[in-house]
Amino acid sequence: MQTSAERMVFDFDNSAEKLVSSLEYMLGYIAGRIPAQADREDILFRSKVIITELLTNGIKHAGEHHTRFDVEADQGRLLISKTDNGAPLYLVNARQTTDDRKLISADPLNSLYAVWEGENQIRFASEEGSLDDFLSFEQVMEHFGILIITRSADEFTYTWDKGTSSNIFRVLIGF
Repeated sequence: MQTSAERMVFDFDNSAEKLVSSLEYMLGYIAGRIPAQADREDILFRSKVIITELLTNGIKHAGEHHTRFDVEADQGRLLISKTDNGAPLYLVNARQTTDDRKLISADPLNSLYAVWEGENQIRFASEEGSLDDFLSFEQVMEHFGILIITRSADEFTYTWDKGTSSNIFRVLIGF
């Protein structure tokens, strides 16, 4: 773990036993960097939801590899990055058309899209559905964690870095 005035680097060993302490540590760092004029409760809640999902993703998908978290707070924003060396997100190779947007999962409540920003970079977007069409929880989408982060963040992107064989998830929350 490394910290500076505006940036913290945290190494998570993808251990379920350390999820809560890791979450609390990162939230403590964030809490000390929220500007006075910002909605502290909202930023901490969204950060907690996002970091919980990213930690869980590391446990589920990064295997024995460690996961690196970079947390930066400056210039009116909070940037949370998660980097691991697990297998690349299948969506990187799923672009089969010239369309810049692909529906990757849907249920009556939400539609989740991958929006290609470059060759190996995806931004996630979502649209709300109607509760009138919701029949059962069996309809809840496959990529629920991605949806949770997408809905909690101001921006959420994924990049596959071929050079380092790294998955990089970046989340932006404005103050």
